[in-house]
Amino acid sequence: METASAAETASADAAREMTDLERYLFDLNGFLVVRGVFTEAEVAAANAAVDKRAERIVERKGGLRLGGEKGDALAGDGVTGREDLGGMLGWPEGEREVFRDVLTHPALVPYYHALVGSGYRMDHLPLLIQQNPGADGFVFHGGKMNDDGSWCDDLAYAFSNGRMYNRLLAVSVALTETKPGDGGFCVVRGSHKANLPCPPEMQRHEVAREFVENVALRPGDVLLFSEATTHGTLPWSAKHTRRACLYRFAPATSAYGRAYMTSEPSWPADMTHDLTEAQAAVLEAPYHPRLDRPSLRGDGRVEKTSRADFKKEHDAKVFGSEYF
Repeated sequence: METASAAETASADAAREMTDLERYLFDLNGFLVVRGVFTEAEVAAANAAVDKRAERIVERKGGLRLGGEKGDALAGDGVTGREDLGGMLGWPEGEREVFRDVLTHPALVPYYHALVGSGYRMDHLPLLIQQNPGADGFVFHGGKMNDDGSWCDDLAYAFSNGRMYNRLLAVSVALTETKPGDGGFCVVRGSHKANLPCPPEMQRHEVAREFVENVALRPGDVLLFSEATTHGTLPWSAKHTRRACLYRFAPATSAYGRAYMTSEPSWPADMTHDLTEAQAAVLEAPYHPRLDRPSLRGDGRVEKTSRADFKKEHDAKVFGSEYF
C-alpha cells in the first residue's frame, strides 16, 4: 500500500464537523455544495488526465441518449449525446490522485460521516460526465418514491433522532464551471421528502420549471445530494464543455451497485493497486462495522471494531468461519 496521500496527511485540525447551517440546508433541500475542495492546480491536473484519454470517452447515441427525441425539453440539439468515461481510480500514479482523494479528503469526510455514517463505502464506480455544447440532458430521476407510488428503499432518505440517513449519497466534483442557465445538473429542492412520485411531465421538464434549480458550481466545488432527491440534467447551452466526476457512497451495510464483486478480493484490479489504508477502507464490501471492518475516522486514522474472541471461536465451530 502507498503511504497516506497529501489530502489524508493534512492536519486533523483541517477536518471539521458539518455545521448546523449545512445540516439544516441539506435536510431542507436534499443537496449541498461544498465550495473550493480542490485547488485550481488539482482541477487542472484532473482535466489533463481526462484530456489524455479523450479517445476513450464514449458518447451516448441513439437509444442511449438521455434527453428524449429532438424537440423534447431535454433533448438539446437532438444529435449530441452526453459523454461518459470511467476507470480514473486505476489510472497511473500522477494522474489518479485527485480522483482517489475524493474517497478520503479531510474536507469531505465529515460530510460522509454525517450523511452516510461511520464505515461509509464507495458503492458505484466513479463516472466522468462530459457535455459538449448542445448535448442532451437527462430525464429527472431519483426520489424516495418509485413511479408506481411504492417506497423506494434503495434510495431512501430519513431523519431520526437528530441524524440524517441516506441509503445512497451522490458526490459530484465539478471540473468546469456551471452558471445558472448553462444547463447541466439540476435538482427539485426538497423532493427527497416528497410522499408522491414525481409526475412524468415534470420528469421530462415540461411543467413546473420554476421548481427546478440549475445549481451554480465552480471548478473544484463538490456537490453532495441524496439519491432520494429528484434530480436530472439540463441540455448544455454554454460554449465550453462541462465536466463533472460522479461518485456514490453508501452506509457500511448497504449496497446498490455490484462492481465490488468484479474480482478477488474486490473491485477491478487496477484501482486497488497502491491504495492507502484509508482509501482501501472506503472500498470495503458491505458488512457491519463491528465485524472487524476498517473504518475511517474524522482525524484520518483507520480503526476496527471487533467482537470478543470467544464469539468468533464459537462461530468458527458452528460455521467453519469466525464471521457469520
